[in-house]
Amino acid sequence: MTKKNILFLTNSISYGGAAKMLCFVANELQKRGFNVSILNYNTTQKNIEYSQGIHKDIKVFDYRVGGIKGLKRLYQIWYTRKIAKETGANVIICFTFMPNAIGCIVGKMLNIPSIMSERADPYRTVTSSFADRLLLKIINKSAGGVFQIQGAREFYGKGLQERATVIPNPIFLKEDVVFSEFSKREKSVVSVGRFDNGQKRYDIMLRAFAIFSKKHPEYILKLFGEGPDKSFIEEEIEKLDMQDKIIIKGFTSNPMKDILKDGIFLITSDFEGISNSMLEAMAIGLPVVSTDSSPGGARMVITDHEDGLIAPAGDYEKIAAALCEFAENEELAKKCGDNARAVVERFAPEKIIKQWEEYILEVTERFYDKKNH
Repeated sequence: MTKKNILFLTNSISYGGAAKMLCFVANELQKRGFNVSILNYNTTQKNIEYSQGIHKDIKVFDYRVGGIKGLKRLYQIWYTRKIAKETGANVIICFTFMPNAIGCIVGKMLNIPSIMSERADPYRTVTSSFADRLLLKIINKSAGGVFQIQGAREFYGKGLQERATVIPNPIFLKEDVVFSEFSKREKSVVSVGRFDNGQKRYDIMLRAFAIFSKKHPEYILKLFGEGPDKSFIEEEIEKLDMQDKIIIKGFTSNPMKDILKDGIFLITSDFEGISNSMLEAMAIGLPVVSTDSSPGGARMVITDHEDGLIAPAGDYEKIAAALCEFAENEELAKKCGDNARAVVERFAPEKIIKQWEEYILEVTERFYDKKNH
């Protein structure tokens, strides 16, 4: 491939793990000599804030999904094709389900490769509806695919699996973050994530902490994040009469700095790729309690009782027991926290972006060699 023009398709470049990853990949590829553009479909908010920090040389196109009912997807495909031609894209990289399908369609129309990227758990997010099954068939025709974990890769067609690769998320260490000694940690449990109860299961988290709190009343729970279920979480806290023990801290732009002195990190998702916030907590040495979320991201990263504790998803009693295990066994908590820091090397950004760059070049070279012969 002589030209290196990449068009990213996404539903969000604002807040969330998928958006953070897309912006990392796009920014780094721009620095490495690619000409990068981003088409952002989800612009329904009145004031979009690109909180992930887009490189100044990346062109961002905003598109508001709308139009006549039944025809809006056709217009979305037409508009995407227009932007792909305008930017001279010779590869399309897509994040999340609908953009994956649209990217594949436009790629076929323009005879350029599309690379899909699954950032969540397709076993939960892809339904058995006719529409989703049709979109899945389309996505399976993509020239390539990037998955965070093998479990998600196995959901898709065998042909795509063979053309795809597994690349985990990187860990971003801020310069002003300094590792905190275990002895200086507070009596606190902390969680960082989007307030989306359907995935993150804050109802389970709060019930687990309420049980844990009866044995360890000295601990508080801090919740960093924003999202559609904030009011639901507030109501649940009130129902449990835990207003003095559970604090909603709001959005943080530097989670590692804000949770540096907390005692235990907790994530209770039913499904998750590889949680960025969990990796960041491990990077600064927090002992982590995570649910064994589908399709296996936590278990890919954590070895139980070696660098963290894993509890069954949805089981608030087992989650509470894991919290108690750390609170009551300082030696175990310190060991897991110290061992967890190895993720800094395992998921270094330089390693991750190198894998992305090499894979993009592999897919595009394979596609254009086949096209020219």
